[in-house]
Amino acid sequence: MTIDESFNILQGIQLAHALEQHGPLLFTPTIARTVFKTPEYLPDHPPLGRLLIGLAHETTAWLIPGAETAVCNVAAARLGSCFAFALNAALLCGYSLRRYGPAAAFAAAAIFIGSPQLIGHARLAALETTVNLAWTAAILPLLAWWSGTRPPSTRRTLLSGAAFGLLLLAKVQAILLPPVLLVWALLRFRRDSLLPLLLWSATAALVFFAAWPWLWQDTTARILQYLGRTTDRIPLYCWYLGERWLDREVPWHYPFVLLTCTLPAAVVIGLGLRARAGMPAADELLLLMISLFPVLVFALPGVPVYDGNRLFLICFPGLILLAAGGWRNLARHPVAKTALILLPLPWTMQPFAINQYGILCGGNAGAAAIGLEAGYWADALNGKFWTQIPANSSLLVAPVSH
Repeated sequence: MTIDESFNILQGIQLAHALEQHGPLLFTPTIARTVFKTPEYLPDHPPLGRLLIGLAHETTAWLIPGAETAVCNVAAARLGSCFAFALNAALLCGYSLRRYGPAAAFAAAAIFIGSPQLIGHARLAALETTVNLAWTAAILPLLAWWSGTRPPSTRRTLLSGAAFGLLLLAKVQAILLPPVLLVWALLRFRRDSLLPLLLWSATAALVFFAAWPWLWQDTTARILQYLGRTTDRIPLYCWYLGERWLDREVPWHYPFVLLTCTLPAAVVIGLGLRARAGMPAADELLLLMISLFPVLVFALPGVPVYDGNRLFLICFPGLILLAAGGWRNLARHPVAKTALILLPLPWTMQPFAINQYGILCGGNAGAAAIGLEAGYWADALNGKFWTQIPANSSLLVAPVSH
């Protein structure tokens, strides 16, 4: 069980119980004040990801034995991430089908499902898989409706804003999307972009505020408290190039190296094929900007970054879409299609998952040789490991986060 899962599961169960008990009345001031002011409620993250984990726990815990005497059923809670992972794969597949055709849709699904970093998070009751799903749901309308020669219609703008509102309800990484859209829309649509941008922002803010009742009281202070948590917290450490680094002092190239070293081989090949095919279309250029901007932000001096690629894992869905566009012609051939089916399968079952490094750094052996982190969430300390530890023993894990 990883460090964050204990918080996510218990908070998710609390939210699921509140929704089950009160139903729509949860979104009334009196009930919301009671539920969201209890000392047990932690407003460190928005509720969407934890609610999904809690609903999965409450729905399926009775089906999974072995946790009758435990506080929670971890395996049941993790099914929430599994559901988000499957839905994300379906969204990528559906968009690729409409944009590039059946071969690219097949490639997008195969690459996504076969990405060890992504499927590793889908095995945990963590927020990253839900964040990736919300990120995908927020960017697909932008690719479809904000990349033409004219600004999107009012209806499409409102739908895009609602999707972004759900992303805001997932995690703070949502704030990395508006700067890209702002620059893109102003450059592409000039003055005609102002009203769509205003409607998009207002709709997202309304969804975010309405669906998180904790914000309803002392709104300004609580928004500042939520945003301030990303900077005002205990320091974290990471292991990079054979040294222990404070999160604010990590070298600027950390996110670029980690992204490069964790990209699956199929993504690397697909991106190469797409680059070889010629200049990107407008929607592909927007997708590339959206996918790389988080890496640029985390490369800025003083911006905290840690836990491998976890904080910018949102880059992966977009890069997979671009890679699928590169595979669209090659994937029509039976040999390539068979390779896309068979090659990712071993990765879905391999033990390293979120700690798996890619072909560009020589796999885990190459990552170890250059001093990259072997793991950051203690997820490798599984049941087989614990059975080998004598009773009443003390276990030291290094490097530690705090």
